[in-house]
Amino acid sequence: MNRVLSDLALGVRLAVGGSRNSWVRLLLQGIGIGMCVAVLLLAASIPNALGNRDQRADTRNVVSKGTGPAPLLLEDASVAFRSDYVRGVYVRALTADAPKPAGVDRLPGDGEIVVSPRLAELLASKEGELLRPRFPQKIIGTFAPAGLDGPQDLRFLAGDAKIEPHEGNGVYAFGRAGYGGGMPTILVMLSIVGTVVLVFPVLVFVGVATRLAAAQRDRRLAALRLVGAGAMRVRLIASGEALAGALAGLVIGFGLLFAMRPLAADIPIPEMAVFPGDLTPTLPLTLAVVIAVPVLAVLTSVFAMRRTIIEPLGVVREQKPVRRRLWWRVVPALAGAALLASQFGELDEKSKPAQLPIVLGVVLLMFAIPVLLPWLVERVVYRVRGATPALQLAARRLQLDAGTAARVVGGVAVVLAGVVTLQMILAGVEREVTAEEKAEASHNYLSVSVNETVDLTGLPALLARTEGVVAVHNLTSTYGALPDDDYVSITVGTCTALRSMATIANCVDGKAYVVPIGSGQTDAKAGDSIVVEKTEGTWTVPALEQATGNRPGLYLTPAAAGGLSLAKGSVEFQAELNTALPDVAEHVRNAIAPYSWRVYAYYIGQDDTDQVEQVFGGIRRALYGAALITLLLAGASLLVVGLEQVRERRRPLAVMAAGGVPRGTLARSLLWQNGIPLVISTVVSVATGILLGVLVTRVFGTEVAFDWTGIGIVTAISVGLVVLVTALTLPSLRRATGALGLRTE
Repeated sequence: MNRVLSDLALGVRLAVGGSRNSWVRLLLQGIGIGMCVAVLLLAASIPNALGNRDQRADTRNVVSKGTGPAPLLLEDASVAFRSDYVRGVYVRALTADAPKPAGVDRLPGDGEIVVSPRLAELLASKEGELLRPRFPQKIIGTFAPAGLDGPQDLRFLAGDAKIEPHEGNGVYAFGRAGYGGGMPTILVMLSIVGTVVLVFPVLVFVGVATRLAAAQRDRRLAALRLVGAGAMRVRLIASGEALAGALAGLVIGFGLLFAMRPLAADIPIPEMAVFPGDLTPTLPLTLAVVIAVPVLAVLTSVFAMRRTIIEPLGVVREQKPVRRRLWWRVVPALAGAALLASQFGELDEKSKPAQLPIVLGVVLLMFAIPVLLPWLVERVVYRVRGATPALQLAARRLQLDAGTAARVVGGVAVVLAGVVTLQMILAGVEREVTAEEKAEASHNYLSVSVNETVDLTGLPALLARTEGVVAVHNLTSTYGALPDDDYVSITVGTCTALRSMATIANCVDGKAYVVPIGSGQTDAKAGDSIVVEKTEGTWTVPALEQATGNRPGLYLTPAAAGGLSLAKGSVEFQAELNTALPDVAEHVRNAIAPYSWRVYAYYIGQDDTDQVEQVFGGIRRALYGAALITLLLAGASLLVVGLEQVRERRRPLAVMAAGGVPRGTLARSLLWQNGIPLVISTVVSVATGILLGVLVTRVFGTEVAFDWTGIGIVTAISVGLVVLVTALTLPSLRRATGALGLRTE
């Protein structure tokens, strides 16, 4: 045991001692690993962030049952403003000790309001000018974090003395646990695969950072091997060096996490913006990162030095390396494809495929990229013949050491493959979760739904005289139970009113129409006996004609609705808009703002996103945000590797400069040296990303969709990232080729 500890200690001394170069090498390695650790810790914070968000959401849930009169009356409200939703409630306290939701000091009285900090900022800005008329109340305070989902939450709590008690609006307390049914299976699997696709490249960067200054380390360890050190001792010494860099990376990573936490509140994407305190990694995942990073660093270092153990003399003399073998490099790709193929057809509405084979399949296919790249680069560069001195220098350097160049761009290649896969999966899932027929953005109807307790006197006239409203159409809606216990919506109105909801050809009063629900679900048929909602009366469906639209159900003209009881149906107005006026929908919403919670305005074409689509949109934005973070990590890691690459070769570069080679030629050779592997890695990563995207899309059972524009943009960004980082290393090349580069110690 003492011998093992002494060998590990010797490796640590080699990493930190000897000269200033050792400290620079350790610092660069620590920065490279530290950035990866920071991203992993951010990922480890996601369970806490989501859990805290859910807990805060539960504190707003109302307890609607109790003894005696309800102490608080509450009406839900949702105010749509362009592409945003401002969610909140109107309340009326009936007792002095009425319950109040978390995050507020006191309940607002009539004409008072409490808003979230983000909403207060929006109302005070020029952007919120059209939103201010809907909140004329006096702002008496802002929500504390305990009452918000996140720092970008748009929320309000307003007082209204006109709220009258009725069934369902009494509140006895706040804080009931939610009973949500959870996300659809396809979105759960999308989240899992997206997380794996974005986290795995970070682990690749840990291995890349561990291999910084690999050539110098190999020469040091080869010298120890030549003077009699056994293979096991050399491995232990190498492990000590790797541990030193990994521990430095852990320290830097935790420092970066705590430095970045305050920025989390300023993220403009609401689903990703969190309070800084929420970004606390869970203990099990923190321990996993703390253990996995040093272990990965050690394994990478020991595996990479197999040539040093077997051929120490070849390493010291820097002879031409032994050619890499191919057979074992294709095994991960084949195994990953087989695992994913085994899950084809396993996902449906009632079950989901096994997660482990999918995760392993994705990891193995992505792992195949850094494994295959060195072999491919080696085979290509052996056939390269330099037409210019810069290309000759680059080709010769790649022929001597293709592995280092492949590692430089390999991490970016894995990120590129992951993002391409993500784009294909998102494109396929989007078709699955969105409506088959979307309302056009230019659809010119604003639907105004009315609360059952509202006096309708004056509302139609108010809408009709509002600027931008061409006409107002009246609709009445209800629901009915079909014989098989499925429900169908029923809408009654004139032909003009019905055409605002569905596409109906040759509409005539006296006819009835049906917009089909879709495959696998029951549609109403002529002759069905329907039990009408709330009235318990029955009604027989007349002869039906087909129509199309985004809201499935029955559409009846007044003459066709004979015998149908609409006494307890809901009233809806369709305001036909002049879309030539800018923000016409917002102006109409402002006109009906005095009705507050009593009406809800729904702009078809802008607000036509259902809950599943909203969840999918949040997941998509979160995954794209995480992909951006991973790309930034790729660029930063690539810069660290590039700087170390120039520093490691400063002596031969200085010798060539002293021998008369122009610095411009050396700079172009450096560009070629990264450019050749870049082209190869781009082809491999895009092909792997498309293959992986096709396989995962087949697992999900969705249609394969190719987002060629997105793939092209991401590929261009990745290529530009490598070129930019290579250009940023040129100043260090100028310093390395100076006279001081000839100095030896």
